[in-house]
Amino acid sequence: MKKSLHRILAMAACLCLLLTACGGNGDSNGSGGGSDGASSGDGTSGGKDTMVIAAQADMADKDPINGSTTNDTIKIKAQVYETLIERTVPDQEYRPLLAEKWEFNDDATELTITLREGIQCHNGETLTAEDCLFSLQCLRESANKSVTDHMDLEKSYAVDERTFVIVMDEPYMPIIANLSYPTCVMFSKKGYEEANGDWANMDVGTGPYTWGEWSIGSSVKLIGFDDYYVEGQPAIKNVEFKVISEDGNRYIEVETGGADLCYNLSGVDIAAAEANADVEIFREFTMDNCYLSFNHRNSPFNDVRVRQAIAYALDIDSAWQVCMDGVGQPAKGLLPDNITDSIAKQDSPYHVDYPVYQYNLEKAKELLAEAGYPNGFSCRYHVGHMALRQAYGEFFANALSQIGINVEIVALDAATNAQALKVEHNFDIYTWGIAATNGDIDFANRFFYTDNANNIFGYSDPEMDAMVDAAAKEPDAAKRSEMNAAIQQKALDECIIVPIYQQEDIHCHTASLKGFCNGAFQSPLLKYCYFE
Repeated sequence: MKKSLHRILAMAACLCLLLTACGGNGDSNGSGGGSDGASSGDGTSGGKDTMVIAAQADMADKDPINGSTTNDTIKIKAQVYETLIERTVPDQEYRPLLAEKWEFNDDATELTITLREGIQCHNGETLTAEDCLFSLQCLRESANKSVTDHMDLEKSYAVDERTFVIVMDEPYMPIIANLSYPTCVMFSKKGYEEANGDWANMDVGTGPYTWGEWSIGSSVKLIGFDDYYVEGQPAIKNVEFKVISEDGNRYIEVETGGADLCYNLSGVDIAAAEANADVEIFREFTMDNCYLSFNHRNSPFNDVRVRQAIAYALDIDSAWQVCMDGVGQPAKGLLPDNITDSIAKQDSPYHVDYPVYQYNLEKAKELLAEAGYPNGFSCRYHVGHMALRQAYGEFFANALSQIGINVEIVALDAATNAQALKVEHNFDIYTWGIAATNGDIDFANRFFYTDNANNIFGYSDPEMDAMVDAAAKEPDAAKRSEMNAAIQQKALDECIIVPIYQQEDIHCHTASLKGFCNGAFQSPLLKYCYFE
């Protein structure tokens, strides 16, 4: 490997400096997709300095590392706290953010990171290498410590004020993705210690916005940070998140001028928004597939023929047409095709057409009989509390009845359902989601790893564990793609899960709002927004 790895990554980092986050044109100090006219010369945005967002839920807390990681909460926190590396969607590029550049050593056991010059924290302190190492150590001690996987923080060290080295216990290429994950934020050590680690009473981040007033259950206000290190950002100086839980009411806020942006547009409001010339719809497929799976720990689901029989009995396309109201799309593969190295990609040399188990009731019956269940059996199907998944459950229960499988639908609230699935393992079949949450396919691969918390289905195979570990360590991109393809193929062959649909982000905003785009974990990058 010699010098090739860090040369390639260094070149990529430099190239990223020339790109904007959302538009792909302009310079790195611009305002992303809307660099042309993003703000007027005085730093305001077209005369309007406040953006109101109709949000589905309030944030749970202000803690960016140990607190809630629900999508609704991160959408707000990501405007106040920042990561070293920024991942943009849908291009899935990793580009400099707080880090000016990064570089692996020859054997990928050390990652040297150089910060941008002059980054100010909200408490007035300049962000340093020591601050970053302290931030990573706090993460190591948090509930979200997985972002520090394979970092040896005791051996990691600062070279100077802007440069530090993360020492690894072994090569682990997903570290770049982890450093872009919204919980992997950098902040002022001095400010944290002065506040005794009480996030509710400190503002020590580096983001384009600082905390304003929070009326719990009602609204969250953010204020543009005057000393943000990118000139002209944020173009919109004030942001207010208004909590409106009722789906239809969020769109009405935009339609009537009460809000500029609506998160999570309801499927029933799409037609009205499309017909409104003053409104634009933002649609983007997520990196999540919803899947159906089985309790591999117990009979009959520890028999691959039974799992395959169920897969053959599920009409994925028809289920989507009946249940989804035009939102999302039927699953295209084990993982969505917007994930790097997904074999659902049409141009992948390892492409596999999906569904692998095309709808075929006769084939399903044959496999059940071969497995010793010619008359089927009875089982419980945990669908959770979401109306959409309950609709899929009813559709699939009817489908499975046609091959003799009698399904009892179990619909529980979120907490009780998670307890039954993740702790008690008290289920037969269920519906859940699989995603490359941090942007790297390794995160999804780990669902098939024996000791991973996301391995709800209880699959265990030392060969698969070794394949997942080897792929994560491989620095050569082409070889890693081949190894990731093999993991997906094995999961499909053994019918570990049956992906059923891909999820979709749907928001809407006034036509005058420009530059809207998503970042990591479906968190909009509001610093790029401006009013025309």
